[in-house]
Amino acid sequence: MIGRLLLLISLFLGLSSLSHAAGLEMFDNLQRRIVEISNLIKPSVVHIEVLARRGDVRRKGLGSGLILTEDGTIVTNHHVIDKAEFITVILDDKTKFQAEVVREDPQTDLAVIQIKPDRKLPAARLADSDQVTVGEWVLAIGNPYGFDRTVSFGIVSGKGRYIPGIDTEVPLLNDFIQTDALIDPGSSGGPLINLRGEVIGINSVGIGRGQGFTIPGNVVKEVITRAQVEGRIERGWIGVYLQPFSRELATFMGAPGERGILVSDVQEKSPAAEAGLKSGDVILSFNGVPVDAEQEEEINRFAQMVTALEPGRRVPAALLRDGQKITRSVTIGIQPPVNAREIETHFGILAKEITQSMMLEYRLDDRAGALVSYISRGSASDDAGLEVGDVIHKIDGEEIRNVSDLEKALRTIKNKKKFLVTLKRGRITRFALIDLERFAPVNGTPEEET
Repeated sequence: MIGRLLLLISLFLGLSSLSHAAGLEMFDNLQRRIVEISNLIKPSVVHIEVLARRGDVRRKGLGSGLILTEDGTIVTNHHVIDKAEFITVILDDKTKFQAEVVREDPQTDLAVIQIKPDRKLPAARLADSDQVTVGEWVLAIGNPYGFDRTVSFGIVSGKGRYIPGIDTEVPLLNDFIQTDALIDPGSSGGPLINLRGEVIGINSVGIGRGQGFTIPGNVVKEVITRAQVEGRIERGWIGVYLQPFSRELATFMGAPGERGILVSDVQEKSPAAEAGLKSGDVILSFNGVPVDAEQEEEINRFAQMVTALEPGRRVPAALLRDGQKITRSVTIGIQPPVNAREIETHFGILAKEITQSMMLEYRLDDRAGALVSYISRGSASDDAGLEVGDVIHKIDGEEIRNVSDLEKALRTIKNKKKFLVTLKRGRITRFALIDLERFAPVNGTPEEET
C-alpha cells in the first residue's frame, strides 16, 4: 500500500528529481497525518468480548466499539452482541467493564451498550456521512482476530451499497459505504475515519479481501437519536413482498418502457392488503416519488422509503395492473418485530416468535404458535421426535399463540414429569409426549465452545 501511494504521488508530480523530492515530502506528510489520526481516535475505540449461548453450547465472540459519550455510551454492531449473556468492554488502558445493552436495531446492524466507568472517557464524534466522496482516503480501526486496535488504510470504494443480512434472517436497510480498508472478524463495530480525523461510519462486515462495508455515520446518529427520544424505534410498514421489475419482464407483461417494482405477494390483513394491492401489481410511484428496481439493492431503497414514513400517514401508490394505471391510498402501519424473540425450555428446545420472514421460510399460514429453532441432542424433546421448524400450538392442552403464551405454559408444567405437546409440521398436526422421567430436564449449564 505504501509503495503504491508513493508511486502514485511521484507520477502525479512528475518524474524529475524535484518532483520526486516533493512526492517524498507529501508522502511524509501523509504518513504523519495517518499516525496523528490513529493516535487521536484509538483511545475512543474499545475491544468487546461476548459470551453467548444457544441451546447447550456457549460461544465466545469478539468485536469492537466506539465511545460516544464521556459517561460510557458505546455503539457497536448488533451482530456482535446478539444473544450475548455477558458483554465485557476493554478500554485502551486495558481496564475492563461489564456492559448492558441499551438498544438494539437489527435492521441497521447497530446496538448501543452502556458501561459505568470511574472516570470520563474520550468520546468520538460522528461526522456528516453525506459528505463522503468515493476515492477519499480512510482509516479503519478495530480488533481483528483479537489483535488490539489494529489500523488499516484504504479508500472509499463506493457508496449506497446493499448487502443482505449478516448472520441473521433480518434484512438490512442501510446504504453501506464500501471501502478497501481491511475489515476482518473482530473489527466489526469499529470506526471508519477520514483524513480530517472525522468518524464517518461504523464498520460492519468484510467480504473477502478488500471489500469492507461500513454503516454511514448519519444512520448511526438517527438510530441513536430515535432510541433516546422515542424510547424505541418504530418504522413504517405496508406488508408487501417485492421483486425487481426487469425490462424483459415489463416487455413480456405487455408494458414495455414502464419502470417500477413488482409486487410478488401481499401479506394478509396488512396495510397493503387493506388498500387493495394485489400480487402482480407493479408499483410505479409511492408517496409521489417514482420507484424503479431492476436489481435487489434498488428494492432495498424502496424499503428505506417506506420505513422512514410515520405510521398512520396515508400516501398514494400509483400502480400498473393488467395494463391499466390505477391509484390506491395506503395507510402506513407499524412494522412488526423483525428480530424473533427466542426462549429456552427445560425439555430441550429453543422456541422463537414467528416473524414474517419465517412464515415464508417455513411456508406457514400465519404467525400463531412458537417455532422450534433448536433441539438439544439427547433431550426429552429429541427422544419425542420434535424437529426444527415444528410449530407448537398447545402444551398440556394450554393454547400457545406466541412465545409469551409458551412462557406461561412452562410455569404451569414446571413440576410435571410427563406432558403432551401439540404441534404442526407443515400442515399436519402431530402429538409429542415429553417424558422427563427418562430424560432429565436441561439444566442450563452448557458446554463452552471457543
